[in-house]
Amino acid sequence: MMTRPRLTISNKALVCQDNDLRGNITVGARTVLHPQCKVWATGGSIIFGSGNIVEENAVIINRGPDALIIGDNNVFEVGSVMEGAKIGNRNTLEVRSHVKSGTWLGDDCVIGAVCSTNEGEVLEDRTVIYGTNNERRTYAGNRASNITIHTRHLEYLMQTLPKFNHARSSS
Repeated sequence: MMTRPRLTISNKALVCQDNDLRGNITVGARTVLHPQCKVWATGGSIIFGSGNIVEENAVIINRGPDALIIGDNNVFEVGSVMEGAKIGNRNTLEVRSHVKSGTWLGDDCVIGAVCSTNEGEVLEDRTVIYGTNNERRTYAGNRASNITIHTRHLEYLMQTLPKFNHARSSS
């Protein structure tokens, strides 16, 4: 028996109407889904934690049978693609980056612009992928200022996007 796809949106989240959402999706508090993003739970469900930002033309796909759990305070920039199996907290997928199928991201990882992971890769916390050869290094700095910027970005989006876009209602 087929179950009907279900969209559950926190009353403190902002999900614009002009996007493509398929399957069982749960959107946590203070998470923002911009117009024109795609979130497809074609296998297992997709569960967003709180404070995530999914920008225009970003694509998040779960084709596997298990739920794709997306932690808190992640950013999926314009045109990024997430096909991975798990993502921790405070990660950034920069413009046109690609997290390939089966990949696990720890916390505080950055996938640079136009960079990609390997299929089934496990990235330790604070891994940065950069450059034309998808080189890797470990970030050793302090991310405290990034958290402040992320929080301000979320506040700005929560105030501005509803002025120019229709939002889906919470459930």
